[in-house]
Amino acid sequence: MTELPEEDQPSGKGLIPADGDVAMADAGDLMDPLNPMSTAVAFVNALRADDGPNLELLKVAVTPESWPAWGDFSEVVEMVGDRGLATQPDAPASGESDVRYVKLVALDDPGQSVMSDGYTLVPAQIITLQFRPSSGYWRVHGVGDYLRPEELPPAT
Repeated sequence: MTELPEEDQPSGKGLIPADGDVAMADAGDLMDPLNPMSTAVAFVNALRADDGPNLELLKVAVTPESWPAWGDFSEVVEMVGDRGLATQPDAPASGESDVRYVKLVALDDPGQSVMSDGYTLVPAQIITLQFRPSSGYWRVHGVGDYLRPEELPPAT
């Protein structure tokens, strides 16, 4: 069997340990409501509140149309578990400007910050966000599989 030349070798090990500040640099300004990562972080933190899901915060973090489907959020809390947030939201292939996807990836050590050392395929739960002009920020519409833009309600 012929060995691949170095330039054709896989990019690396995938997710590697990283300094937290370095890993979060790609997330952008988490205080900026125009940054979808600010909503993703607020959503996950609200799910992980000490006394159980913070329903007041979750009510403003999710789309109004999706609110009834969440129930008491116990299923999504279990789904999210101690997964970590990827720091770069992805736009859909269609180029929709009001939809973003943020990955929740399983980590060997939930307390460790990691970075990808190249193109990396990792199993993930997907947070689907939609920008809502009426509120001026991104809102979560679903967690699990990718939701295509045409599956989302009109962005009002």
